[in-house]
Amino acid sequence: METRKLASFVRTVDAGSITAAAQSLHLAQSALSSHIASLEKDFGVALLVRGRRGIEVTDEGWSLYRYAQGILRLEQAAHLDLSNERQVTGLVTVGLASYSMAGNLSAPLLRAVREEHPGITLHLVEHLTMIMSQAVKLGQADMAVIYRTGRIDGVRFTEEITEDLVLVAGPASPALPARRDGIALEAASRLEFVLPDHQHTVRQLLERRFQAAGLPLRVVAEVESVHVLRETLASGPEVTVLPASAAARLLGGSPTAYRSVRLAGGLQATLALCTPEGPARSEAAAAVAATLQRLMWAARAGRD
Repeated sequence: METRKLASFVRTVDAGSITAAAQSLHLAQSALSSHIASLEKDFGVALLVRGRRGIEVTDEGWSLYRYAQGILRLEQAAHLDLSNERQVTGLVTVGLASYSMAGNLSAPLLRAVREEHPGITLHLVEHLTMIMSQAVKLGQADMAVIYRTGRIDGVRFTEEITEDLVLVAGPASPALPARRDGIALEAASRLEFVLPDHQHTVRQLLERRFQAAGLPLRVVAEVESVHVLRETLASGPEVTVLPASAAARLLGGSPTAYRSVRLAGGLQATLALCTPEGPARSEAAAAVAATLQRLMWAARAGRD
């Protein structure tokens, strides 16, 4: 099986139609259809269902799509790794948990890797903790900075950073009735929250706290992107909950526009570096992991 067929399949799924994928790949539609048919013959299953409005991906197709992404990433990494013997080279994928301080590490990591290992190409991906830990386990990501929620077979956690979660409100939100030790849960239960979905660690921690207090958590919208979150808070009365460092980044030097306050009684989350069990998958991955560990150690030391 040729990897170019897998690349054609991935591009077709991403494009949503044979026609659009063929145009982007500069292939005839018949040639692209032949690639898909060859894969279906190799695996003995239907991967795509053609319709008037484009294509629908079968369950087997989605499984192959996930594996194909990992295979193609490894192929690209191999090309980069073997292209220059004089320095550490390769493609390294780093996952970053959304709604976390992981975003604060992205720019320092990029600068450090470019300075210390210019032959390494970084691929930074922001997603949910559960998805990123599985990506590390399956080899779709080399490492991830994610929330630690317990032991996960196949991966290990190092360089933990624990920080407070704070409630964040925008300029259009009502006044936050905060006590000296933070906003009371009873007062927070009357606010409208914008949060990530139920799979996210921040959402789960918050739900457990409200349930333990016998209070409702009013979630009016689910938003995964912090950039979308910022725009939502800028124009509406909703509030959210973020780690203190992520909240500081969201405030962006505008404390009069965005406000943050601790939750009474405190609520914390732990971020950690997640890597596969055993040795690093490549010399480049080991180099990036070492850089990330150094940056996380410095960030933790700065809080202590």
